[in-house]
Amino acid sequence: MKRKSTKKETVSVLDFGAQDKGKPEEKEEKSSDTGRIFLLDNGELRPFSPEDFTTSILYHEEESYTIERKLVRPSASKNVVFSGKRPSKTTTPIIVTMDGNYILLESWQELDANPQQLLNAKEVIGASAVKQVFVLTKK
Repeated sequence: MKRKSTKKETVSVLDFGAQDKGKPEEKEEKSSDTGRIFLLDNGELRPFSPEDFTTSILYHEEESYTIERKLVRPSASKNVVFSGKRPSKTTTPIIVTMDGNYILLESWQELDANPQQLLNAKEVIGASAVKQVFVLTKK
């Protein structure tokens, strides 16, 4: 598995007077670009729209991995599932299947122990559990 690169677009400001005003807007854009959010509803994982509201636990995408098939020698390292840096232990893996379904796993160790789960997968997402709240800010 290789980590997908998440390149952010940079915005250049031509007017020097608007440059100070542009910096806070860039921070707001980064916070609004939250990635994908998933809802676990009756044991089924499905995409969640940020415009909706729920009291259930949501899963927010932290990192994303592509899946590659390789041939290795039997004497190779036992750790053949992850290439490069291992995923964060604070995230939970979500397998995105070829037919568009989502499978939530308990831990990365479960994926490491059963790599055959990647047979029909097109992507693996590292997600963290979050809750939706409302925050009041004074005008």
